[in-house]
Amino acid sequence: MRFGAKPVSSTIPRLPRRRLLPLCAFAASGLLGRIGEASAQAVEARHWQGAAAATRQPEHVVAGTIAEWRSLWSRVGVAPPEGFEPGRMNAVGIFLGRRSGEGYSVNILSASRRRDRIVVVFEERMPADIMMAQRVSPGPAPRAVSSAPAFGAGGAAGFAPPGTMATVAPPPARPTGPPTSPWAIVLINRADLPISVEQRLFR
Repeated sequence: MRFGAKPVSSTIPRLPRRRLLPLCAFAASGLLGRIGEASAQAVEARHWQGAAAATRQPEHVVAGTIAEWRSLWSRVGVAPPEGFEPGRMNAVGIFLGRRSGEGYSVNILSASRRRDRIVVVFEERMPADIMMAQRVSPGPAPRAVSSAPAFGAGGAAGFAPPGTMATVAPPPARPTGPPTSPWAIVLINRADLPISVEQRLFR
């Protein structure tokens, strides 16, 4: 006995190889992007910032004890806030050093866990005219600032050696106001991982 149904072809149309390869590359890049996002997990943190630190030297300092927490704030020139818990928290201070005028600041972009460490990313904000000039004229190649945790290492701990600091040198400009010394202190609610600091250059 025969049924009236016709056999259905199971042939799957094939894409030309030239089309297939870009699609595979696109899918792979999307997958890697999702993996990269998953590998960076935001951590709970709060921060303070200002433009008149007592210290005029560029440095970054990590604090894990009460004594280090107080010493960190002594670089700012004010009494430390309450709430620091040794063994449960770490803090990192970012000091840009002396700047020729007003309008400079430390902008904290993120604090996240990347594999086996916590990474704090910041950028230096500058006066609008200097930032505009840097958009027009190309600067030196960007350099990432990364460091292992250290306290009281002296000098420019955690930054590139003198002459190779990652901050883009602004073009000559008339100073606006008195010299400043921008700073930021980030309090991180965990102490089980080392801390690194990265500076993102303005583009």
